[in-house]
Amino acid sequence: MINKMIYDISLPLYPGMAVFPGDPVFSREQTNSIDQGDYYNLSRVSLGSHTGTHIDAPYHYLQKGMTVDQLPIEDLIGEAKVIEINAEKTILPEHLQYRDIRQGDRILFKTRNTELLQGKAFRQDYTYCSPEAACYLREKKVRLIGIDYLSIDDAAAEDGPCHRIFLSAGIIILEGLNLFGVPEGEYDLIALPLKILGCDGSPVRAVLVKRSCKFG
Repeated sequence: MINKMIYDISLPLYPGMAVFPGDPVFSREQTNSIDQGDYYNLSRVSLGSHTGTHIDAPYHYLQKGMTVDQLPIEDLIGEAKVIEINAEKTILPEHLQYRDIRQGDRILFKTRNTELLQGKAFRQDYTYCSPEAACYLREKKVRLIGIDYLSIDDAAAEDGPCHRIFLSAGIIILEGLNLFGVPEGEYDLIALPLKILGCDGSPVRAVLVKRSCKFG
């Protein structure tokens, strides 16, 4: 029997959590309460479509791109590789060239961001993907790319060059991964968004299931 370990790589959602600058903040209002004499507890939740751990659909940057409800389920479930990147600021092609990245791979970057993500304040100094590295991954024809912060792009890059490179090639982006305590290796990924018709993205509950084989 194959022994597996499950890692919940989703961020908790709570008022005051970090969001990308300009995005709607998360809020939860309890509209019904057993303590107040109601028969049940019920909440009203407000959040942006890119809050916490979330999927970017092509429509996020491409007017005619697929929306989150149109994404192929098979792209969001399956084998994935967690790759540790020792980059202070920018992920470059030379960080990837010897990592055995193949067509159809789901690649999840674990960087120094994993520590930054534990705080409540948004950090402008996070590690991000360079357009050159994005082009390298596009040429490798990966199917999904993930990172352990709220954007794959530099926060200062308003036109989202890496988003456009990936999404125009049909490569799904998974952002806000909580990879704290997750070793580099091969896993099975499950990252399912809400089926919001016509939407550009969605929060996900993402999990990794460790495979028995070692990742070299």
